[in-house]
Amino acid sequence: MMNNIKIKVIQTSSEFNLLEEEWKALESSLNHSNITSSFDWLNTWWKIFKDVNNNKIGYDKKLIVICLYDNDLLISVAPFLKVYRKKFGIKISFIEFLGQQWAGNYIDIISHKKHAANNEAVFCWLYKNIKFDIILLKYIPEFSAHFNNDDLYLYSACPEIKISAYNSHEEFIKNEYSKGLKQNLRTAYNRAKKTGIEIQTSVEVIDQKNFKEIINISAFKLADGKWSLYEDRNKSLFMEQITNRMASNVVLVRLNNKNVAYRTNIFFNQNKFCIDASYDRNFRKFELGSISVDANIKDSYSKQILTHCLGPGLDVYKKKFTKKTIKIFIYLRKGNTLMSLLLFNPIKVITLRKEKEAKQLIK
Repeated sequence: MMNNIKIKVIQTSSEFNLLEEEWKALESSLNHSNITSSFDWLNTWWKIFKDVNNNKIGYDKKLIVICLYDNDLLISVAPFLKVYRKKFGIKISFIEFLGQQWAGNYIDIISHKKHAANNEAVFCWLYKNIKFDIILLKYIPEFSAHFNNDDLYLYSACPEIKISAYNSHEEFIKNEYSKGLKQNLRTAYNRAKKTGIEIQTSVEVIDQKNFKEIINISAFKLADGKWSLYEDRNKSLFMEQITNRMASNVVLVRLNNKNVAYRTNIFFNQNKFCIDASYDRNFRKFELGSISVDANIKDSYSKQILTHCLGPGLDVYKKKFTKKTIKIFIYLRKGNTLMSLLLFNPIKVITLRKEKEAKQLIK
């Protein structure tokens, strides 16, 4: 680490709030594109989930945002927290990324790759000042320059569309959609027309009215044994607040003016992240899911954004629209407690098992 690099650690909500101007200036200087490690996203996440205690979100969360400064200029932010989880019948302390517990996508240390050599100072500070059993950081994108590959394990992948690869939505369809997908879309429109139904799509700013529609349509996931995030009060509140705080929109599909499908999007530095979607299962024959994805991609071309992220996970329907995926990794290291000596290998076995499953899905 260079001699003029200083460390400042943010451990309270008030300190976190005061970091906004510097953090956003750093984001601008980097043209930072990771929506779910942006200041607005993580600050909103922390406000809502900091006092939520369960094994999914974690127990007794402590904020540890480690900032590196070069001559008083913020050059790096490592957005961590210490959290407890119950595994193997015992309580284990983890260092995790803030926000990886739910709704993460790409999460990383926010810094230029030229400063990657300074990252070891971040982990040195952790080992010296915080007692913990395991470091387990999720959702690290393959393009990250901040982690030792020997400690990375494949976790999942995120289908992504590079909008600039084609000049228009029509050209994208011509080159990327299979014959089967094109035929399914045509059939859906023809079937609707024959039964006197008009399929309409629109793009709207999210407001109280269509947010209620989103909640209602999301409930149809239950019919397929899935869950609606709006059943959880805190997750519903997060969606309401983040779509107000960050640039966002909703793509809606209607049958004769009745809303039957949606896709909710967040925008950040010319990148789009589809955070949530659903459709009315009473109208499966009209390919509402595919129509909504197609309308969403069309919206991305109309806005000329840089990338369109379909969200983490390799759902079958996503592969119909793009073959390009960004691999997502876990970073795993031992902690500095006696317990970590016993826990590391069992947790590594679980991580390797997940890596094997992810490799099968990505093939």
